[in-house]
Order: sequence, then structure tokens, then C-alpha cells
Amino acid sequence: MARPRLIDDDTILDATRVVLAELGPVKLTLAAVGARVGLAAPTLIQRFGSKRGLLLASAARSPLMVIRAAEQAEAHNTSPLAALRDFALSSVAHIERREQLGNGLGFVQLDVADPEFRAHAVAHSAAIVDTAARLLRAAQDAGELAPEADVDALARLILVCFNGAFQVWAVNGWGTLTDFVRDQLDLVLTPYLTGTRR
Repeated sequence: MARPRLIDDDTILDATRVVLAELGPVKLTLAAVGARVGLAAPTLIQRFGSKRGLLLASAARSPLMVIRAAEQAEAHNTSPLAALRDFALSSVAHIERREQLGNGLGFVQLDVADPEFRAHAVAHSAAIVDTAARLLRAAQDAGELAPEADVDALARLILVCFNGAFQVWAVNGWGTLTDFVRDQLDLVLTPYLTGTRR
């Protein structure tokens, strides 16, 4: 009979995310991830096959992480726009140094060069756009967002704003990342808010 897993895959993948921020995908090792959760590298190989397999599992999980973040944001806010803001900021709350974000952006090289990673990156982007569009439509229904706003185009613009803010802050480090992303998001949304929300 197989031994029960005392440490589940989500815990390992959470640790992978932390190590990615610290080391980037090139310097990340199975031993470094294993040390975070108290597992030996061979155990991770049994579960994920290789370092590549672990990174692919982390990438495959990213759309689900988007959905979970949105659910948490909506649970804590009655305003769809406030939920959208919290959703956008939740993924950067743990980043304090430019080096952490730069290491995470190293994953973009894999997304561009490797078709398997790219498929997960596209799914991650789609999850962000779909979530943003849903919250923007709810904001229109709640009277927070102008009814004439093109929600689908605005949701894509939010993705562009979000990813662009990451790269700009990684180089310049203007203030905290949370404040910087919030400011850019507000600049994107403000022209589309109703008078009472501006």
C-alpha cells in the first residue's frame, strides 16, 4: 500500500512560487524547493518527474490561482471595483524587492520559447482578462462603471497595464509595487467611472 502524502502538491507549488521569486527559474533547484517543505529532491522527482515538470505544474496551476484570488477579493468586498482592485493587488502583495519580481519575470523567457509553458501563460492571461471583464460588467450593473465602456477592451487593457507595471517597476522601483500597480490601475479605470465613483 502506498504511503500517504503528508505534504500535498499545493504546498509544494506554493513553495515553488516563493523560490522562483528568490532565485528565478534558472537557479531554482529541486533541493531548494524541497528544503522549504521538508522533502528531499528525489521525492519531488517522484511526484513531478524533473525540475521542468515541477515548473510546468506551477505554471499549469496559475489560472486556478487567478480564480481563487478573485473569489477571495469578492468575498471581502461588496463593490465590484473594490474587488477588482483587491484581485489585482493580491498577486503582488508578497513582493517587496525588485529582484524578486525580476526573478519571476525570468519565467517569461520560458513562456516565449517553450510551447508547453506558453500554453499555460496564455491560459493565465485569459483567466485574468475573463475575471476582469466579469468584475467590470458587475461594476456597470452596480452603477460604478459607465455603461458605454467597452468591457472586453478594458479588461485586456488591464492585463497590459498589469504586466507593463511589473516590468517598469522591476527596473525603476518607484515606491512599493503595490502602490505602483494600484496607481496605474486607477489611471486606466478613472476615465470610465461614473461621476459618483471618481
